[in-house]
Amino acid sequence: MKRPGKTLHLSIESRLSDVALIGHAVRGVCACSPLDAEAYGEMEVCVVEAVNNAITHAYRREDGFRVETSITLHHDRISFEISDCGRAIEEFAPRTLEFDPEVISSIPENGMGLFIIETIMDEVSYRSKDGKNTLSFCRYFTQPRA
Repeated sequence: MKRPGKTLHLSIESRLSDVALIGHAVRGVCACSPLDAEAYGEMEVCVVEAVNNAITHAYRREDGFRVETSITLHHDRISFEISDCGRAIEEFAPRTLEFDPEVISSIPENGMGLFIIETIMDEVSYRSKDGKNTLSFCRYFTQPRA
């Protein structure tokens, strides 16, 4: 029988200045996992991008709303859920970015958050139900990365 994961629930107000707190917590939980130190930073980037997106797009950078983050350490993976009650993502689909990495000016200044998450994580999903939007993603410990 599989053991349930251990979950840390965090909640911040919709202020970009508070997002760093979530990033520090992600690193702390990663330190309790079999991930290497390089992966800690990757996990932090993904969660920070997701929380920034909730504040920027769902809440349009307005203070006074909550962004909920859950970090769960399972025996075989680490998983994250970022939830808000703001504007939902209208069309959630895998992102592609077309730019020439040799030409700095062609690199997009925004819109890369979900692309980064989908590139780094093993599974990514999104749901919006009853006014609550949740982006979920995970990284397996033992599965080889493609």
